[in-house]
Amino acid sequence: MSQTLEEIRSYWNSRAEGYTLSNREELEGDSRRLWERRIAEALGGTPCRRVLDVGCGPGFFSVLLARMGYEVTAVDYTENMLTEARRNADLYGVSVNFRRMDAQELTFADGVFDLVISRNVLWNLERPEQAYREWLRVLRPGGVLLNCDGNFYYYVTDGSYGDRSRWEHRHMNGVCAAPIDRIGESLPLAKVLRPDWDERTLERIGASDIVRRVTNEKELPDGRKLILNFTVQARKQGGAWKARMNQV
Repeated sequence: MSQTLEEIRSYWNSRAEGYTLSNREELEGDSRRLWERRIAEALGGTPCRRVLDVGCGPGFFSVLLARMGYEVTAVDYTENMLTEARRNADLYGVSVNFRRMDAQELTFADGVFDLVISRNVLWNLERPEQAYREWLRVLRPGGVLLNCDGNFYYYVTDGSYGDRSRWEHRHMNGVCAAPIDRIGESLPLAKVLRPDWDERTLERIGASDIVRRVTNEKELPDGRKLILNFTVQARKQGGAWKARMNQV
């Protein structure tokens, strides 16, 4: 494991208690209904039973999807986040299989999930393309990937994006964000514009039916629109996907 991964783990361990407060607010407010609709739209009628929540944090998607009736497995690399996630699952009366795991090196067999979902995780990673490969690998052919993320540190490359203050979490609980700022500014996805990068990467590694949705953007005085937050969904192909993966 890398020193950067351990620094990321340490930071998010310190944020777990505050983050769970926001997750509970979402589960008890309009955000839950919004995400239920988005997930249903992403699936588009695709049969779905087994779901993987990657980088589950305190368990927002894990709890939401379990309440929707899915069989949910959730992974996170941060011990305190998993502790909070288990507490939230108990609080909301749902069963979720929580496991500690690196999102870039999943230990599941190929093709075991119908849906892989993630939120605000990929930007944290040193090997984001490897993570996408892993998420597709564990999907069954025809399964759906739904990733929700943002250009959180792209201001390193384009100053028009301002700084990370617009994404400041509501429940910091006295935790200083300086460590994650330093890390985020050095990670690969601070240097590429998304979701353009995501679309190109998913297409290259063999995903199909790629759909992007901008969920938050800023318009500049010169008329340019800066994409702040977005979702990307894709579908795993069958034999064509496996052949493509073997070529790259």
